[in-house]
Amino acid sequence: MPSRIVNVEQDERRREIRLQIGRLRRRIDRRLRTTQKEARRLVSWRTYVRSSPGNAILGALGVGLALSAGLSIRRLSGWLGLRMIRRAVDRGGRLFWQEIAGVWSDSTPTKTEPTGADDDEA
Repeated sequence: MPSRIVNVEQDERRREIRLQIGRLRRRIDRRLRTTQKEARRLVSWRTYVRSSPGNAILGALGVGLALSAGLSIRRLSGWLGLRMIRRAVDRGGRLFWQEIAGVWSDSTPTKTEPTGADDDEA
């Protein structure tokens, strides 16, 4: 009889471990999906056009002026176009790094997360 009690305890422990593994997998999957969604948002050009339409228009205007001048810096419109492109790229780069810093600060853990039964929802 004692061996049956040990087997029941081992089976119960195995079930608990499997449940915990399942919870951890679901949590990892949620975090991975969230990270992928955030990465797609950061890489998309639409994100930056929506967040700063002025810079997008400035960059488009600069590209248009530069192309209309034949990419020649000797002409005023070419110079102006390239200057506008440079300025839009600089601003866009700053916005990009601000986004990265925001994601980084949001992803740093502030406290330890409980491994309770409330993690079962997926």
